[in-house]
Amino acid sequence: MKKLAHIFGKILGIVALFFVFYKLSQEYTLDTFLKNFDAISGFIPLLVMVNLLSTLLGIYAWHIMILNYAQKPFPYITSYYYFAKTEVAKYLPGNVFHFVGRQAMASKMGITQKEMAKTSFLFSFLLMTGTLFSSTIFALFSTETPLYLELLMSLASIIVIIVIIFLFPSFPLYKKVQMNLILALSVAMQGLMLGAIMLYQNEEMGMGLFFLFVSIYIVSWLIGFITPGASGGLGVREGAFIAISVFLQIDMSEDIIIFSVLMVRLINIIIDVLMYLSTYMLEHKIKGNEV
Repeated sequence: MKKLAHIFGKILGIVALFFVFYKLSQEYTLDTFLKNFDAISGFIPLLVMVNLLSTLLGIYAWHIMILNYAQKPFPYITSYYYFAKTEVAKYLPGNVFHFVGRQAMASKMGITQKEMAKTSFLFSFLLMTGTLFSSTIFALFSTETPLYLELLMSLASIIVIIVIIFLFPSFPLYKKVQMNLILALSVAMQGLMLGAIMLYQNEEMGMGLFFLFVSIYIVSWLIGFITPGASGGLGVREGAFIAISVFLQIDMSEDIIIFSVLMVRLINIIIDVLMYLSTYMLEHKIKGNEV
């Protein structure tokens, strides 16, 4: 079953990439990309900082959960080290495998493999529910969101709230709520990055469309996250965002949509790689604390 899920995710990722490249081939050239890039070049450092903060918040939520099972307290930097060291595994071999890599942390912290697997599942679930909450909130703020979508997303949010209360009853409810809010904020920042890039290119875009695009991107982020085997949701996330935008017949230049979603992906990859490289500077300190 795991192998089939992995193969399905890879196939879906490849299909999505073909879809994205198909859209790129339709009148979208390298010159167009470079022109758009130049227009927001002064804005990129801020976007990088927002993306970094988003990731650090996500690690903090994971840190809270690991502390609950560890035999003794340990600093945030330790969680950062193991998270950043394994996060790139979602690209190769693909989604889910970055969680497998974090199993190595279990023995260092006095956590059983079963407990570590449980934390990975709980973290994934809370990340998905946090994503759903964020997307629903922005959809409700948007005057452009179809009513049926608002009702559907609101209903789904109510259902997952109930599930959170009863899922893993041994894990303190206040910690589950705390983690969920942190993760919701973390993913919301990804959507806000996308919305800001689009707004920067089209200052006439109203706040209704801004919130709708943020909501759509968060949903697309979730689709990419839950696709097992897909390389960090590469292609899936971008394809889903473009497809949903087309399905809702949003009045926005396709050039801006394509550039914005590619720009967020580029920043994501840069941050993941830089954080991975930073673990080599921390390795001696982390290993020394574990001895």
